[in-house]
Amino acid sequence: MQQFEIGKIIFRMNKYLLLFLSSLLSFSLLSQSSNDLWGEIRDRMVFNHELNQPSVKYELEKYNDNQYVINRLAKNGQRYLYYTVTESIERDLPVELALLPFIESQFDPYAQSSTGASGIWQFILSTAREQKLKKNWWYDGRRDIVASTNAAFNYLTKLYKKYDDWLLAIAAYNAGPNRILKEIKKNKAKGLPTDFWSLKLPKETKAYVPKLLALLEVIKNPDKFSVVIPNLPNRPYFQLVTLPSQVDLMQVANISGLKLEVIYELNPGFNQWATDPNGPFHILLPVGIADRFQVILDNTDPSELVQWDKYLVKKGDTLTSIAKKYLIDFALLKEINGFKDDTIYENEELIVPRGPSWIKDYLNKPDIYYVKAGDSMWSIAKKFNVTIRDLSIWNDLNPEKFLLTDTKILIYPKYFKEIKPKPVPKNDIAYPVKRGDSIIKISNKFGIPKEWILKWNNIPDETLIYPGQIIELKLSEIN
Repeated sequence: MQQFEIGKIIFRMNKYLLLFLSSLLSFSLLSQSSNDLWGEIRDRMVFNHELNQPSVKYELEKYNDNQYVINRLAKNGQRYLYYTVTESIERDLPVELALLPFIESQFDPYAQSSTGASGIWQFILSTAREQKLKKNWWYDGRRDIVASTNAAFNYLTKLYKKYDDWLLAIAAYNAGPNRILKEIKKNKAKGLPTDFWSLKLPKETKAYVPKLLALLEVIKNPDKFSVVIPNLPNRPYFQLVTLPSQVDLMQVANISGLKLEVIYELNPGFNQWATDPNGPFHILLPVGIADRFQVILDNTDPSELVQWDKYLVKKGDTLTSIAKKYLIDFALLKEINGFKDDTIYENEELIVPRGPSWIKDYLNKPDIYYVKAGDSMWSIAKKFNVTIRDLSIWNDLNPEKFLLTDTKILIYPKYFKEIKPKPVPKNDIAYPVKRGDSIIKISNKFGIPKEWILKWNNIPDETLIYPGQIIELKLSEIN
């Protein structure tokens, strides 16, 4: 038993050491000479901004004295830009590629085009499948910030190897590689140049590359365009936390102390009330909260993370009606219970994910709205004080597609603002001290007075701690 406990402590020490080293590596990738992320980007720019090209000049004119667009860039990029910049540097890619999501989606993970492209990198389904991005009822990897950024940089790297030209690679990202190759072959046959500016490409693609180049020039020389670029801290906004299994997102909110809206903002890949039971087993949380969450998670009973109900089939029940009641995919309900067909019998016992009570309370009583002439997803969302994301998920609708008159739209109440979740029990924590830790740092990390920590651990002097030392945090004693 003693050996087992020692093994657990060593495992946790190694786990936190790895987290520390990963964090240290992330910080080392970016020079600390600049406290402003924009300064970091400027220092690393390598692209020729092609200022003599008429299309670039045209796009630059749009930025002149246009503070609104610049503010939107800073606001939308504050959560994700540091990560795309860090990833580009780690892969030894041009830092300019980190700004491409603003051209694609304005860094909006819920942006969806008329062609069904989704996420900050605007992957269509076919390209997403090629890049191994998972999509199912629970999860859409196109909206997952980490997964989609990894896929986008893999794809851009592949395109660059094909053309040996970054502007052509970026153009192919927009128009598709086949279209670029087709136009290159045409120009070669005519003895014409095959650079981006010489190819006959779709109107959208011809504007796509100049939009990026113009944005880069404005970031590099904002004074030339009478705009001020708001500072962005040169540090990570979020941290990846490994999950042991499927987790109810309301429980994530409970444990972390964050609003459910914040959980979804950093984890837009999750479609439902819980993570995908088949992975990915990670979640993004703000830096400063992630470490505390990880420790509490490690000390939380797995049964509290997601729960299951046993459902006794009643007369008149069908798999479809039960699936709707529990907000679960019909096919998934069949899979969980090992059914080969749709037949169920009265008094038969089914296993269903419990889900948060706030869904069950409202699931059977949505408002029903019928689309009128002139309606859009945006206008309906505004009318009912919900988000376009909500409408899209509740009704399986493409936000950009035209809504037919008399289409039935389900509107559920804003459950996460109205329901007060039950707090997760506070378990005691055995916290392994990391290099650079101090009592005051641990105090700030967990929101516990340092005097309590000293008392619990019988430490007479707050300087007497060392890496690997186990600090007891008796959260169960806190009211």
